[in-house]
Amino acid sequence: RLKLSSRTCTEWILPGVRMLAAIRAMRHEALAGGKIHVIKVGTSTLLTNDEVGGQKVSLSNISRLVELIASLRTSGDHVVLVSSGAVGMGCLKLGLSQRPTGPGVKQALAAAGQSRLMRLYEDLFAVIGVNVAQLLISRDDFSDKARFLAVRNTFWALLRLGVVPIVNENDSLSAENVANFGDNDTMAAMTAVLLQADWVFLATDVDFLYTANPKEDPNATPIYAVEDLSRLKLAGLEASSSQWGTGGMATKIIAARIAVCAGVHCGLVNGEVPERIGQMIRGKKEGGTHFVALKGCASAAQDDHNRWIITLPSSGSLSLDRDGYNAVLKHHKIRTVMLLKCSGEFCHDEAVALFFDGKEIARALVRMSSAAINEEMKSSMVGLQDFTRELQAAGIYLDGYGSWRKGGHKGASGEMNADVLRKLEQNGVVIKSDTPQSSGHQSSVIADGCDIVLMCTATIKEADRQVLILSGSGAKRLPGCEPTAPFAL
Repeated sequence: RLKLSSRTCTEWILPGVRMLAAIRAMRHEALAGGKIHVIKVGTSTLLTNDEVGGQKVSLSNISRLVELIASLRTSGDHVVLVSSGAVGMGCLKLGLSQRPTGPGVKQALAAAGQSRLMRLYEDLFAVIGVNVAQLLISRDDFSDKARFLAVRNTFWALLRLGVVPIVNENDSLSAENVANFGDNDTMAAMTAVLLQADWVFLATDVDFLYTANPKEDPNATPIYAVEDLSRLKLAGLEASSSQWGTGGMATKIIAARIAVCAGVHCGLVNGEVPERIGQMIRGKKEGGTHFVALKGCASAAQDDHNRWIITLPSSGSLSLDRDGYNAVLKHHKIRTVMLLKCSGEFCHDEAVALFFDGKEIARALVRMSSAAINEEMKSSMVGLQDFTRELQAAGIYLDGYGSWRKGGHKGASGEMNADVLRKLEQNGVVIKSDTPQSSGHQSSVIADGCDIVLMCTATIKEADRQVLILSGSGAKRLPGCEPTAPFAL
């Protein structure tokens, strides 16, 4: 048996268990225990080619989708429909043969097409006696935490009343390009995270995610399940096949990553066969590609604050050393002394991506702006940027330079570059030591542990292992639980 210290139980485990219990009780009370499924359909599902080379509404696809949603509701589950297609419907309504461009044109088409789109849904759902409601939201609704929770409560109230929410981005009032969320794929994933959904389904015009673009490579093979998205290669999968849509396979993979990091299963299905959604819920792999949700004590599914951070746009990135990576695993504070590089421009209280060895391992809400971080790094690590490449070639971390000089971190490349590094030191280049405190410099806190959300399968597994290693008054590592690089699993 594992013995956990009373301090660990009091400060970490018990509050987390109580918070989880409270959230689950609130969700259960609002939804009567049913599962939540978010279904996103795009323009390629709603529209199809007509006999003269134009576009028309695909009543067959939409009707079958409506029947599927009715079937899921009959089984006791709840469904949220995220629907693109306002701009495409606007083009049909106004008799346009091609999707136009220009300032304000897309917004105008979205305004004209959204009413037609909702009328279509209203009529079809009314046939089977299901009430629907329209929600037009924007990314700003996810950026502010109070609005984030207010939107969630609205969704839960609608589901409790037996209404199917139909969601679209508020394109007609968008100040930037229409597809701010990425053809609503990202918004569907963010909605699933918001609602603590069980599944989010992304409808597309192919049956599965393939090893290559099946329309260009006849040797492409289907991928039935993805457990680690960091291993996927996106080459050749970016383009959208629809002249009316704005997204592609790359946006769907990005959306899948948001969902699975928050503990939500993601399914990629062919929109022309919506019945496959039911097959995937029942566990049949032939239904589509299943992106498996990340589970564990360290996953972002644990509380509203973490889920909110996941939905925030990343404004920049921070590259961490080994000490920074270990701090992330333990949900400790990230300090400037742990940084190798700060990229992008961001302000206080914005979200940034945390990288280790070139892989994104987490997202964090920062307490310092990029300007302040760069200024502190510049003043505390004079000359370090001049030989970063040599240090990396030696196979060591910047904070471990002193230990390496004493015989640690040895290897072929490290021995090969030793003379170069000694010459740099002899020439007066200042090198950061293993003990930055000795220099008298005060390292500032960039992010608190409670504002860090893990985004990598291997990192979450390693963090969970460390939670279970506590014994007696201190933390000890169990045999076989050595630290693992975030891309090694």
